[in-house]
Amino acid sequence: MKDLLLIIISVTIGAVGQIAFKLGAMQMVQNPGVTIIEKIKWPIVLGLFLYGISTILWIMALKKVELSYAYPMVSLGYILVFIASYFIFHEPINWLRMGGMLFIIAGITLVARS
Repeated sequence: MKDLLLIIISVTIGAVGQIAFKLGAMQMVQNPGVTIIEKIKWPIVLGLFLYGISTILWIMALKKVELSYAYPMVSLGYILVFIASYFIFHEPINWLRMGGMLFIIAGITLVARS
């Protein structure tokens, strides 16, 4: 259970990093005279930091569990980003996307029970 919690925390932090990347990308200026360093906004830096933390936690989890068990859990991030994108960015949810999410949830459930 503790190992699963470590995986869930790692995946959640990675998903929050994706949201930060999107926020940063939305703030970037499309000016050819501006260098890439000048285009990088604080949410992008935050996203990189969160990815670093997520990676450290992920490696700690991999020391304890099988990769074939842990890796499918990464797809939890898809679900978290899907939900967050709806609320934060007002991205649409349609039946096709919802069906895809249900398949992912079913797959995660099967792997978690193994």
